[in-house]
Amino acid sequence: MKIHLAQIPEEGLPVALHLKLAAMARLSEALGEQSGEVQAAVRVKNRDGNVEITGRIRTTLHPPCQRCLEPVPLELDEAVRVALVPERSYDDAPEDVHLGVGDLEVSFYENEELDLGHILEDELLLLIPEPVAEEDEQGRCVICGRRTDELFPEEEAGGKEHPFAQLKGLLDKD
Repeated sequence: MKIHLAQIPEEGLPVALHLKLAAMARLSEALGEQSGEVQAAVRVKNRDGNVEITGRIRTTLHPPCQRCLEPVPLELDEAVRVALVPERSYDDAPEDVHLGVGDLEVSFYENEELDLGHILEDELLLLIPEPVAEEDEQGRCVICGRRTDELFPEEEAGGKEHPFAQLKGLLDKD
Protein backbone atom coordinates (compact mmCIF):
# COMPACT_ATOMS: atom_id res chain seq x y z
CA MET A 1 0.00 0.00 0.00
CA LYS A 2 1.46 3.32 -1.08
CA ILE A 3 0.84 6.54 0.80
CA HIS A 4 1.57 10.00 -0.57
CA LEU A 5 3.00 12.31 2.09
CA ALA A 6 0.63 15.10 1.05
CA GLN A 7 -2.36 12.85 1.92
CA ILE A 8 -1.33 12.49 5.57
CA PRO A 9 -3.39 14.86 7.75
CA GLU A 10 -1.75 16.78 10.60
CA GLU A 11 -3.27 14.47 13.27
CA GLY A 12 -1.95 11.41 11.42
CA LEU A 13 -3.44 8.78 9.17
CA PRO A 14 -4.75 5.55 10.74
CA VAL A 15 -4.17 2.55 8.49
CA ALA A 16 -5.34 -1.06 8.90
CA LEU A 17 -3.62 -3.55 6.61
CA HIS A 18 -3.98 -7.22 5.77
CA LEU A 19 -1.01 -8.32 3.68
CA LYS A 20 -0.36 -11.79 2.29
CA LEU A 21 2.86 -13.34 3.57
CA ALA A 22 3.37 -15.06 0.21
CA ALA A 23 3.66 -11.61 -1.44
CA MET A 24 6.62 -10.67 0.76
CA ALA A 25 9.59 -11.78 -1.33
CA ARG A 26 12.34 -10.99 1.19
CA LEU A 27 10.48 -12.78 3.97
CA SER A 28 10.03 -15.85 1.76
CA GLU A 29 13.72 -15.72 0.89
CA ALA A 30 14.67 -15.63 4.58
CA LEU A 31 12.21 -18.25 5.91
CA GLY A 32 10.94 -20.17 2.89
CA GLU A 33 7.42 -19.96 1.50
CA GLN A 34 4.94 -18.66 4.06
CA SER A 35 1.16 -18.80 4.08
CA GLY A 36 -1.30 -16.63 5.93
CA GLU A 37 -1.31 -12.89 6.34
CA VAL A 38 0.08 -10.01 8.35
CA GLN A 39 -2.37 -7.79 10.18
CA ALA A 40 -1.17 -4.32 10.98
CA ALA A 41 -2.87 -1.36 12.61
CA VAL A 42 -0.65 1.71 12.41
CA ARG A 43 -0.82 5.50 12.49
CA VAL A 44 1.32 7.43 10.01
CA LYS A 45 2.33 10.97 10.99
CA ASN A 46 4.17 13.50 8.83
CA ARG A 47 5.99 16.29 10.63
CA ASP A 48 7.66 18.50 8.03
CA GLY A 49 8.87 15.51 6.00
CA ASN A 50 9.90 13.42 9.00
CA VAL A 51 7.53 10.46 9.09
CA GLU A 52 6.70 8.38 12.13
CA ILE A 53 4.81 5.08 11.91
CA THR A 54 3.56 3.53 15.15
CA GLY A 55 1.19 0.65 15.87
CA ARG A 56 1.01 -3.14 16.10
CA ILE A 57 1.81 -5.97 13.76
CA ARG A 58 0.41 -9.51 14.14
CA THR A 59 1.05 -12.70 12.22
CA THR A 60 2.03 -16.34 12.53
CA LEU A 61 5.20 -17.34 10.73
CA HIS A 62 6.65 -20.81 10.21
CA PRO A 63 10.45 -20.57 10.28
CA PRO A 64 12.41 -23.81 9.97
CA CYS A 65 13.67 -25.57 13.10
CA GLN A 66 17.49 -25.41 13.18
CA ARG A 67 17.71 -29.13 13.86
CA CYS A 68 15.13 -30.85 11.67
CA LEU A 69 14.31 -27.98 9.26
CA GLU A 70 10.60 -28.62 9.73
CA PRO A 71 8.41 -25.50 9.96
CA VAL A 72 7.69 -24.37 13.53
CA PRO A 73 4.82 -21.94 14.26
CA LEU A 74 5.94 -18.58 15.62
CA GLU A 75 3.25 -16.11 16.67
CA LEU A 76 4.18 -12.45 16.60
CA ASP A 77 2.11 -9.67 18.16
CA GLU A 78 4.48 -6.75 18.52
CA ALA A 79 4.51 -2.99 18.72
CA VAL A 80 6.26 -1.21 15.86
CA ARG A 81 7.79 2.23 15.68
CA VAL A 82 9.49 3.43 12.52
CA ALA A 83 11.10 6.83 11.99
CA LEU A 84 11.72 7.89 8.39
CA VAL A 85 13.53 10.93 7.06
CA PRO A 86 13.99 12.06 3.47
CA GLU A 87 17.15 10.66 1.92
CA ARG A 88 18.11 14.12 0.66
CA SER A 89 18.58 15.33 4.26
CA TYR A 90 21.74 13.21 4.55
CA ASP A 91 22.93 13.88 1.00
CA ASP A 92 23.80 17.45 2.03
CA ALA A 93 25.56 16.42 5.26
CA PRO A 94 29.35 16.81 5.55
CA GLU A 95 31.45 13.70 5.02
CA ASP A 96 32.71 13.52 8.61
CA VAL A 97 29.30 13.13 10.25
CA HIS A 98 29.32 11.14 13.49
CA LEU A 99 26.24 9.02 14.07
CA GLY A 100 24.54 8.98 17.43
CA VAL A 101 22.49 6.17 18.97
CA GLY A 102 19.22 7.71 17.77
CA ASP A 103 20.52 7.94 14.19
CA LEU A 104 20.69 4.16 13.97
CA GLU A 105 16.93 3.91 14.51
CA VAL A 106 16.09 6.05 11.48
CA SER A 107 15.36 4.80 7.97
CA PHE A 108 15.17 6.79 4.76
CA TYR A 109 12.59 7.31 2.05
CA GLU A 110 12.79 8.73 -1.46
CA ASN A 111 10.28 10.82 -3.38
CA GLU A 112 7.00 11.83 -1.77
CA GLU A 113 5.55 8.32 -1.50
CA LEU A 114 5.90 5.58 1.13
CA ASP A 115 5.39 1.88 0.44
CA LEU A 116 3.83 0.81 3.74
CA GLY A 117 3.92 -2.89 2.80
CA HIS A 118 7.67 -2.73 2.20
CA ILE A 119 8.25 -0.86 5.47
CA LEU A 120 6.21 -3.40 7.45
CA GLU A 121 8.07 -6.28 5.78
CA ASP A 122 11.33 -4.70 7.02
CA GLU A 123 9.92 -4.54 10.54
CA LEU A 124 8.70 -8.14 10.35
CA LEU A 125 12.16 -9.33 9.31
CA LEU A 126 13.65 -7.49 12.30
CA LEU A 127 11.11 -9.06 14.69
CA ILE A 128 11.98 -12.67 13.84
CA PRO A 129 14.00 -14.07 16.75
CA GLU A 130 17.05 -16.17 16.05
CA PRO A 131 16.00 -19.66 17.14
CA VAL A 132 18.56 -21.53 19.19
CA ALA A 133 18.56 -25.30 18.85
CA GLU A 134 18.91 -26.61 22.40
CA GLU A 135 17.77 -29.76 24.16
CA ASP A 136 15.68 -29.99 27.31
CA GLU A 137 16.28 -32.53 30.12
CA GLN A 138 14.58 -35.33 28.13
CA GLY A 139 16.79 -34.75 25.08
CA ARG A 140 14.04 -33.03 23.08
CA CYS A 141 14.63 -29.99 20.89
CA VAL A 142 13.15 -26.90 22.58
CA ILE A 143 12.00 -25.60 19.18
CA CYS A 144 10.26 -28.55 17.53
CA GLY A 145 9.95 -30.99 20.46
CA ARG A 146 11.57 -33.93 18.66
CA ARG A 147 14.33 -36.09 20.14
CA THR A 148 17.75 -35.99 18.51
CA ASP A 149 17.69 -39.74 17.88
CA GLU A 150 14.38 -39.28 16.00
CA LEU A 151 16.02 -36.71 13.74
CA PHE A 152 18.99 -38.86 12.76
CA PRO A 153 18.07 -42.55 12.60
CA GLU A 154 20.85 -45.14 12.35
CA GLU A 155 19.95 -46.06 8.81
CA GLU A 156 18.20 -43.89 6.26
CA ALA A 157 15.65 -45.24 3.81
CA GLY A 158 17.34 -47.28 1.12
CA GLY A 159 19.89 -48.83 3.50
CA LYS A 160 22.32 -45.90 3.47
CA GLU A 161 24.05 -45.05 6.71
CA HIS A 162 23.63 -41.52 8.03
CA PRO A 163 26.77 -39.44 7.30
CA PHE A 164 27.33 -38.71 11.01
CA ALA A 165 26.80 -42.29 12.17
CA GLN A 166 30.56 -42.86 12.41
CA LEU A 167 30.81 -40.20 15.11
CA LYS A 168 28.63 -42.31 17.41
CA GLY A 169 31.50 -44.83 17.65
CA LEU A 170 33.70 -42.16 19.22
CA LEU A 171 31.43 -42.01 22.24
CA ASP A 172 31.60 -45.79 22.74
CA LYS A 173 35.43 -45.85 22.95
CA ASP A 174 36.91 -45.29 26.39
